[in-house]
Amino acid sequence: MKQISLLMVIALAVVLFGCARDMTKLDTPPPETAIKAAVNEIAPNDALQKTQAAYSQFVDVRTPEEYAAGHAARAINIPLNELPERLDRLEKNEPVYVICQTGRRSKEASEILVKNGYNWVFNVSGGTAAWESAGLPIEKPAAK
Repeated sequence: MKQISLLMVIALAVVLFGCARDMTKLDTPPPETAIKAAVNEIAPNDALQKTQAAYSQFVDVRTPEEYAAGHAARAINIPLNELPERLDRLEKNEPVYVICQTGRRSKEASEILVKNGYNWVFNVSGGTAAWESAGLPIEKPAAK
């Protein structure tokens, strides 16, 4: 009798908790923590909020000259040609958002990161050109 009661309780728990998931949400993207080992594209407007988070890393892979002329707010500069030697500047277990001028170099940099064990890599689609076109914050040198 105790075994039957226990089985009924377990069955009820499975029904109540196992079916509680909203099946209409299956077509929504997985949470950021579930995205692993791939280059993920992200629109500039979506990237803005993500790059403002405390544990996000935002990397501009353009040349120092391009970066100095104006870059997305909060982005640090690690030029693409220096990235393999400077991977120690980035935390592998935190999201990395990568941007360049148009998205080509940042895609290449993103692939380098994934190959080196970075789990959450996001390429900003359209690069700094798209970021600026969207009216998102740009840091430029002070006028002299």
